[in-house]
Amino acid sequence: MNLAHSFLSVLLFSAVSLTVSLPAQAAPRLTFDHYSFDFGKVTQGKTVDHVFVFRNTGDAPITIQRVDSSCGCTVATPSTRVVNPGKRGEIKTTFDSSDFSGPVSKEILVYTTDQQKPSHTLIVKGVVVEELVLTPSQLNLGEVKAGARKDGVIIMENRGSGTIRIQGIRSGNPQITASCDKKSLKPGEKATIRVSLTPRGDARFINGYITIATDNPRKPEKEAAVFSVVKK
Repeated sequence: MNLAHSFLSVLLFSAVSLTVSLPAQAAPRLTFDHYSFDFGKVTQGKTVDHVFVFRNTGDAPITIQRVDSSCGCTVATPSTRVVNPGKRGEIKTTFDSSDFSGPVSKEILVYTTDQQKPSHTLIVKGVVVEELVLTPSQLNLGEVKAGARKDGVIIMENRGSGTIRIQGIRSGNPQITASCDKKSLKPGEKATIRVSLTPRGDARFINGYITIATDNPRKPEKEAAVFSVVKK
């Protein structure tokens, strides 16, 4: 064996020995039992509570720096901020379905001190079912001549399982009025809301909301937008 080869063998042996003798650096690791929760179908206005369970499967403490949600309708709170190796914790979530209908999906972002995976995405999803449905929910009356009156119709349907009583209808714009032909709706029953618009002479555009007050404890009020363009 020549001198150069012997020297190279010594260097390789030393490098391997040094690697073996160095201890592995401790690192945290946050692991969730599941990352998505499907709540199925809920009636509009109900809140959905769920708990995401996590564990520190690493060998160093981990810190949850912050938890953000993609919408103000979803609140997420960690049970602890610092998690030691082998310990567990929870992200408690609450989703308010009051302002939603149909399929929904909300994200919760969890930021930690794990350098290899600093963030985790949790998902809460499902379908929100409306009990009281307005068709259309946005009433476009088109062009209206200043000082003239124009009428439109909104159909209100009870798709829930109980009777809903209409307690009143109000308009946020004095140029818009509305009335309903029924005081209550049984399941499957419909009512007609008649909307009238009379623009002032100085108006160019009309937009506003009518609000239907009901005795539904989950969603006591429903809104419909009304708008038009004023012709001179």
